[in-house]
Amino acid sequence: MPWIKPVKQKEMKELNVQNNMPNPAPLFDRLLANDEKLYEAFLPLQKAIKETDFPDDLREVVITFVSMKNGCKYCTDSHSKLLEELVDQEDVLNWLNNYKESDMSEEWKAVLTYAERLIAKPVEVTKEDVERLKEHRYDDQKMAALNQIVAYTSYTNQLSMGLGL
Repeated sequence: MPWIKPVKQKEMKELNVQNNMPNPAPLFDRLLANDEKLYEAFLPLQKAIKETDFPDDLREVVITFVSMKNGCKYCTDSHSKLLEELVDQEDVLNWLNNYKESDMSEEWKAVLTYAERLIAKPVEVTKEDVERLKEHRYDDQKMAALNQIVAYTSYTNQLSMGLGL
């Protein structure tokens, strides 16, 4: 149970925000909507993350992995369920936890290595981490998108945990 009261679904429809709002609004969104201006500013970023050029399965791998590493149970649970529908793995959390030894593609391993370093200690991300991704055809645009997905997920994990989800 969250530590603050979520905005009711009925009231969500009455908010003066752009039409980027999911319907019905998830609990996470209903908590953020307590500050209408900040929620309205948040929605375009949320939409942009969902609309990157990353395939759905890889984006969800990153989001689930980052949420798991950050200790956000709410986000890990919700995104791992979605990930299970996108990849052929029975235990996605174990698969992600042991990604270095898994049958995961080398590209995905490079992505998760980068993500793991960025969330654990950003100063330890190296040029070699980026070069490894470039070997998998990651150009500047794709690197920027990956960086945004990882940072956005860490941000939303903090929002979720900070509000009791």
